[in-house]
Amino acid sequence: MNYWLQRVGMAVLLLLAVSALTFGAMNVLGDPLFNILGPTASATDVRGTARVDGYAYQASKGNPTTGLVILEQADELTAGQALLVSADDELPLRTDTVAPLDSVTVEGGTVSIAASVTPGDSVFNGPEPEQLFKVAEAEREFYLDKSLPERYGRWLSDFVRGDMGPQFSKTGEPPVADLIKERLPRSVMLLVMAQLLATVIAIPWSIWAAAKANKPVDKASTITTFLIVALPSFALGVILKYVFAIKLSWFPQTFNAQDPLLSRLYQMFLPALTIALPAAAVYQRLLRTDLITTLQEDFILMARSKGVSKNGVLFRHALRPSMFSFVTVFGINTGAMISGALIAETIFGVPGLGRAVVEAVATEDFPIVLAIVMIIATAFVVVNVAVDVVYSLIDPRVRR
Repeated sequence: MNYWLQRVGMAVLLLLAVSALTFGAMNVLGDPLFNILGPTASATDVRGTARVDGYAYQASKGNPTTGLVILEQADELTAGQALLVSADDELPLRTDTVAPLDSVTVEGGTVSIAASVTPGDSVFNGPEPEQLFKVAEAEREFYLDKSLPERYGRWLSDFVRGDMGPQFSKTGEPPVADLIKERLPRSVMLLVMAQLLATVIAIPWSIWAAAKANKPVDKASTITTFLIVALPSFALGVILKYVFAIKLSWFPQTFNAQDPLLSRLYQMFLPALTIALPAAAVYQRLLRTDLITTLQEDFILMARSKGVSKNGVLFRHALRPSMFSFVTVFGINTGAMISGALIAETIFGVPGLGRAVVEAVATEDFPIVLAIVMIIATAFVVVNVAVDVVYSLIDPRVRR
């Protein structure tokens, strides 16, 4: 029990670390406000000049005009604050209006602005009040007016409840959660197909190569695996598409999400094979080597001396104890296969998470990238926990 609690605790800590690092990097290195509003976000960096003596303040729609707190000095004004300025003074950031002295009422440390003052009055080359209003709305909606730790806490809380926020680049529609629900099943289907293909190819291939170790066919097999591993995924995908989809027309060139399930599975065969072949080559090399080592163990010699057939030795006695490296790499390779899915989805036009993250990175749509990174990290952790379960089934000693 303690073993599994430790594994679950480590998984949760890993997911928190990944989410915090990704969220922090995207908010510190990028500019979420610009990604949401575009050039309008630059209104926060504009400093106007006062045309008259008076009180500078932010008069955007919805901001108060009475009881404004008077500051002695400020580099930036927020709603509800005011600063006494003289004509030709450079104004603080986010200041769009100056109320002349004859249109204000000062009471103690506060000032109220007469209704005759309109937003944008008495400011030269200042930010537009409408732009500052849009900025304030975006900051409230996306918590950009909060500190980074608080923003992360709010985002994580919403994410756990299934609310992944609106998109930045498409006026918030559709919500990120709806986009994920649409794209995720296709990517899962593609990855499951790829892992099944890789396993179905690798295990018989490994057994056959181990049975003929150091013979010409084994050496030819070794050269083949090296060639597959050395070939970049994008090149492999282009070759498969050109040969089997364009020249031979055995498979469709693109994916149609509206087709029936069997048709979609057929359309996904080439993208899945693009991901599966490099993985199968890696699995084959590891399992072949472990099988050759296992076949030299004493218990294998004992089985042979009892008259167990060659196939019986390979499948009943040698395969299971040779699976540790295979199972380990199966879990670790999940991350590599996800990156391969990104390439395969782009080449074959599969609208899955891979294409979604490419589009999101191109437009700097942070909520989509964050959601997909968390889904990928969660999948990676779940697969590796599953690997631990398989370990315990292969050899219960690992739980001790």
